[in-house]
Amino acid sequence: MTLEMIMVFALMGVVFIAMMMERLRSDVIAVGAMVLLVFTGLLTPQELFAVFSNQAVIAVACMFVLSAALERTGVIDRVGIWINGFVGHTELAVSLTLLPLVALLSAFVNNTPVVLVFMPMVIGLAVRRNIRPSKLLIPLSFASILGGCCTLIGTSTNILVSSTAHSLGESSLGMFDLTGVGLILSLVGMVYLWTIGRKLLPERETLSSILQTTENKQFFTEAIIIPSSPLIGKKLKDSPLKSIPKARILEVIRGDELIGVPLDQVEFQAGDRVRLSTVFSSVIELKSLSGLEIQKGEEEMGLEWVGTQKAVIVECVISPRSSLTGKSIQKGDLRRLFGVLVLAVHRHGVNLRSKFESTILQYGDTLLLEGTENSMKRLRDSRDVIVLTDEPRQVPRRSKQWIAAGTILLMVIAATFSSMPIATLAFAGVLIVVVAGCLEMDEAYRAVDWRILFLIFGMLGLGAALEKTAGIDWLASHLISVLGGNQPVVVISGIVLLTSLLTTFLSNNAVAVVMTPIVLEMAHHLELSTKPFLIAVAIGASACFASPVGYQTNALVYSAGGYKFSDFVKVGLPLNLLIWLMASLVIPWLWPLK
Repeated sequence: MTLEMIMVFALMGVVFIAMMMERLRSDVIAVGAMVLLVFTGLLTPQELFAVFSNQAVIAVACMFVLSAALERTGVIDRVGIWINGFVGHTELAVSLTLLPLVALLSAFVNNTPVVLVFMPMVIGLAVRRNIRPSKLLIPLSFASILGGCCTLIGTSTNILVSSTAHSLGESSLGMFDLTGVGLILSLVGMVYLWTIGRKLLPERETLSSILQTTENKQFFTEAIIIPSSPLIGKKLKDSPLKSIPKARILEVIRGDELIGVPLDQVEFQAGDRVRLSTVFSSVIELKSLSGLEIQKGEEEMGLEWVGTQKAVIVECVISPRSSLTGKSIQKGDLRRLFGVLVLAVHRHGVNLRSKFESTILQYGDTLLLEGTENSMKRLRDSRDVIVLTDEPRQVPRRSKQWIAAGTILLMVIAATFSSMPIATLAFAGVLIVVVAGCLEMDEAYRAVDWRILFLIFGMLGLGAALEKTAGIDWLASHLISVLGGNQPVVVISGIVLLTSLLTTFLSNNAVAVVMTPIVLEMAHHLELSTKPFLIAVAIGASACFASPVGYQTNALVYSAGGYKFSDFVKVGLPLNLLIWLMASLVIPWLWPLK
C-alpha cells in the first residue's frame, strides 16, 4: 500500500463514520471530502471538476424532473384514486391491491415521489376502513423499493451503477436488464409482506389519534387584558387562565409583536392580547374572568367557528427538500409562514407534546399542526411539508397528463431499442415536459434534489481518488480472497450482502457509486462477465428494509406511521435476508457469469 492509498482509505473511513453519526448532512460531508482531496494533492483540480460532467448525475437530475411532471399533472394521483375506488375493506384486501400497483408504478417513476403522493391517500384509506396506518405504510415503502429494482429508471441507484460502469469503459445496463431479477424478488417480497411480514407489522398510534377524543370542535379566540384588570402584573402561570379546562394558551401579543419569552414567564400588561384555543364548554368560564374581555369582531363574540375560523388539526411530514430542515420549531416560524401552531412532534417512535420548541427539525419528522382551513391550504401548496390527508396539494394540470405519461413511455422505448445514453434521453424528456407546460421552469428546478446530486459528486470524487491511487485494485483483490475467488456464485452473493449492509448505514447512492468500480475490477480479476456484478450492486444498494435511514422512502413513512426503529428491524431484517438469498440464486441463473 502506498501513502496516497492509505490517505484515501483514511478519508473514506472518516466520511463513512461522519455520515453514520449524522452530525452533519451527508452532502456537506461529501463536498468537504472533495475539497480535502484537492488540498491534499490526491486529485488535481482538473480531475476533481471532471466528475461534474458525469452522465449519471445528469440522468438522476432529469428523472427527478420527469417524476415531478407525472406528479404535477396528476398521473400518480389518478392511480391512487383508482385504487381507492375498488379496494376491499380489510387490511389484507387493501395490501393485495396496493402493493403490486405501487411496485409497477415505481418501476418507471422514481419511488420517492410515488410514496410522497400515495402516503396521504393510504392514510385516508386506512382511516375510512378502520385500519391502523402503521399496517400499510411500511409495506407501501417496501413495495416501492422492490418495484424500483425492476428497470433501469426505477431508482437513482440503478442509473448510477449503469452510468458509472459506462464512464469506466464498460457496457451499461439496458432498460430491462434488471427486470427478470427484479420481478422475481418483487414477487417473493410481496408474498412475504402478505404472510409473515403482515403478522410482524405493529399497530402504532399516530400523532392525530392522540388528540382525537379531546380536541374536537376547537375554537380560536383572543382575550384582551383591560386597563383595570387584576391580571396586570401577574405571570401567566399564576393566573386563573391556566386553570380553565380544555383551554390552551397559544400566544401573547403586545402591540404588534409576539412576546418571545416562555409563556409561563409572561407578566400581563394592559392591552395584551391572549390568543387561546378552547372548546365551547369553556367559553362561559372564560367570559366570567374579572379583567378579561373577549375580543369582538364582526360577530357578537370573538369566538369564531372555523367555517370562518374553525380549528383544523392535521399531520404533516417534513419533506426531503424542506427549508425547515436544520431549524428549530421556534426559528422555523411556522406561525408566521403558514398561520399554524405546532401541537406535537413525532420522531424515532416518540411523540413529544411539550418542550419541543427547541427541537431541530429533520427530514421525515412528523408534526401535528393546528390552524384554519386557509392556513392548511397554504401548507399544502408549499414544498416544505407533506400534509397527510388525501386532499390534493395543488390543482393538477390534468390536461397535460397524456404528455407527461407519453414522454416517459417514449423514453423507455427509445432506451430499449437504441444505443443512446439514458442521460440524453432523459434530458430530451425534460425539455418536452417543460415546453409542453407539464411543469413550469421554476417547478423543474425545485424538483431536483440538489443534496443528493452533491452527495453523488462527492462520492464520485472519492471513487476517482481510489482509482488514481490503485485503491480499487487493492480492494478488489482482497475482497476476492475473502469471498473465495474459486466460487463465483459465492462472490456474487457476498457483493449483494456487503452492499446491502453498507446501505443500512449509508446513503444507497453513495454506496452504489463506491461499490461499482470495485466490483468491475473484481470481475476483471476473475475474468467473468461484468453484468451480473453490476446487477448485484444495484440490487444490494436498493435492498434496504431493516433500517429507516438507508432509504428515503423508509424515512418518509418512519414518523408518519408512528413507527419505532425496532419495527423496521423486526419486519425488514427477514426480508433483507430473503432478498439476499434469492438474489444470490437468481442473478447467476439469469445472467451467466462466463
